[in-house]
Amino acid sequence: MNGKKVTQTAEFIIMRHVHHILISILILAVAGNGSSGQDADRNAAKRMVLVELYTSQGCDMCPTAEKILGAIAEKNPSIVPIAFHVDYFNDPWKDVFSDPLYSRRQMSYNELYTRPKNPDYGLYYTPMLMIDGVESVNGRDPASAAEAIRQAMARKPAVGLDVALDLMADGLSGTAEIKVTSRSSRVEKSPLLVCAVIAEDGVVTNIPSGENPGKSLVARYPARQTKYDFIELDGKSSSTERFQLAIEPTWKRQNLRLAVFVQDKRTGKVHQATVLPRKSTPSAPTATANTSPSAR
Repeated sequence: MNGKKVTQTAEFIIMRHVHHILISILILAVAGNGSSGQDADRNAAKRMVLVELYTSQGCDMCPTAEKILGAIAEKNPSIVPIAFHVDYFNDPWKDVFSDPLYSRRQMSYNELYTRPKNPDYGLYYTPMLMIDGVESVNGRDPASAAEAIRQAMARKPAVGLDVALDLMADGLSGTAEIKVTSRSSRVEKSPLLVCAVIAEDGVVTNIPSGENPGKSLVARYPARQTKYDFIELDGKSSSTERFQLAIEPTWKRQNLRLAVFVQDKRTGKVHQATVLPRKSTPSAPTATANTSPSAR
């Protein structure tokens, strides 16, 4: 594990719940015009678990964690996997998926986390897995991850989530409409963060420098685009968020997934999560990202 400290103030913590899904048999690869979701009441009470990997192409221990994340997602369809690539390893190689937003999110976990953590680097290291915002384990420890997921699966969703996705005819833009409803009084009148993340699976990048020189790394579910906003529920009415999405032509649309989750801002606990399409994408490498060296 590679820990590095920063002086940044945490400002981003994604929260809140999910689940009662509205979807058509629609995947991001389909460039349908005016597609929308349809009721899926039979799945409303099913728990889905957000599994976040904090990783970097500049970390020599992260490729193993990426494989573990992929294996977890392929084994369990109730998992919502996202790899957030941090930016504090961007020297000499700049991770093509990195974003300071994801580093700030990880630091927020470091500040909120009440369980034991390393006194030197806390939760600010790679590779790190966070399960449903409440349990952190080393990204190379699949056994601990499996146990944390098992415990998370036993919790009932505290919110319901309806997701409708409307794509333009060219498949390069669209709108995600997310309706969140309360399923428990404990989530009412509390700040909740609703987040939508476009992730693309199986992207290959050739790394010329850093801790992985000469390697071709396969990224599992790296975040390509992240949209979020904060809400509060009063227990009487739902809250609806609409996010405008943009898809780059170079992204392999058949390998894109839209992950949505709701999380408690004060504690970091994820109340529910979901992903479109529901079926995992292939694990085979499918695309090559920009490999031009870039120093910080």
